[in-house]
Amino acid sequence: MASPTKSKTARKSSTPRGAGAARAQVLRDSGPTSADAARQAAIEKAKLEWEGTADALAALVCLLGSDGRVIRANRVVEDWSLGSVSGVVGADPHDLIHTGCSGQRCTLAAFIRDALARVRHGSSRQFEHREVVDARFLHLVIRPLRRRHGVGVAHGDPRAVLVVSDQSVLHRAQHALQKLNADLEQRVRLRTQGQADAIRNLRNEVIRREQAEIALRTSRNELLALSEQLIGAQEGERKRIAVELHDSIGQSLSAVKYTLERGVVMLREPRRGDVAKVFELAVRRIQEAAESIRAISSNLRPRILDELGAASAVQWFCRDFAQTYPALAVVAEVKVDDGHVPGRLATVVYRALQELLNNVAKHARARRVLVKLSLEDNVLMLQVRDNGVGLESASAEARRHGSGLRNLRERAQMTGGEFNVTRAPGRGTLAQLSWRVDETKGHTASG
Repeated sequence: MASPTKSKTARKSSTPRGAGAARAQVLRDSGPTSADAARQAAIEKAKLEWEGTADALAALVCLLGSDGRVIRANRVVEDWSLGSVSGVVGADPHDLIHTGCSGQRCTLAAFIRDALARVRHGSSRQFEHREVVDARFLHLVIRPLRRRHGVGVAHGDPRAVLVVSDQSVLHRAQHALQKLNADLEQRVRLRTQGQADAIRNLRNEVIRREQAEIALRTSRNELLALSEQLIGAQEGERKRIAVELHDSIGQSLSAVKYTLERGVVMLREPRRGDVAKVFELAVRRIQEAAESIRAISSNLRPRILDELGAASAVQWFCRDFAQTYPALAVVAEVKVDDGHVPGRLATVVYRALQELLNNVAKHARARRVLVKLSLEDNVLMLQVRDNGVGLESASAEARRHGSGLRNLRERAQMTGGEFNVTRAPGRGTLAQLSWRVDETKGHTASG
């Protein structure tokens, strides 16, 4: 008797071959239909995920076909008012982005055209471009899509992706930052320039004060030297006056005293001679003493300076100087009246003329000297011009010990004037003193 297992196996093996083949065929027919459905579901899911991801981006994303036209775009196209998602399919990307542009000489159109041409030729790198379109500063990137090796590309498959980012906010921020940096640099430059100017002004002020200090020190030294010279001149003048009084007036008075004493003796003893002749001799000697006193007084300060004025005193001194030095021709041209020379300048003009003419007589070795005193345009001017050897040929001893010119310069400055001594045209020396005066009032102008 056969076992159950064996009988079951026998039944199984006894199943007809035709029925199993038919069932397998059915299974094969129903299997691919389920796989296609699953694949289609995965594709739809991936599509939805891509659309969700692409729609969430702030940039415009377009899939471009082999003909360069839009196959798919995210919803940014609607946010930018470029059209609907379905309406832009098949559109030219340049026409989509740059609405109203003819494309001729358009750098954006040239960029898209060149980038897509390179993608078709197998380029694997991405292409970037920046363009201002309708007040938007756009950054465009065209990147080719990667394909699996050995898989062909159908006509409707995407070949590249176009990503357009609106960087207007960033561009404006960068522009504002650049402007802020430029303003800051300008402020720093101005501040630096201001500090440099302040430092330069401070340095100039320091230099000016140092120069003023040097000038003050020099002026103080010159003032001390002038004071010493003034004291020496006073002592010399006193000595000269003392010598003249002793040699001239003293001797004359001694002679008068002796003559009067002899006359007194003759009055007591008439037999000694004629008393009248003795007294006449005494009168003559007294007159000589009086003339000597008048000469000394005139030398110290001529009366004509006080009685008439500086113009007359200049003319008188020129005549007296010509008589003292007959070998020197003195020409005086006085073109101003006594009343037009300020009283405080009368002595200065007279003493300056004395000093200049004495210098000509001592050092110039000149044969002619011209003295001019004039008043033009409220400027009082004293000029002394000679045809001598000039300042360059003056002896070293005279230049070393001579203080007359320095005294003249100091005297002119103290009275508000100027003193200049230069080489005269041709030959000789020209010395000039000038003061600005008020011609109507006859005194030195203020200011």
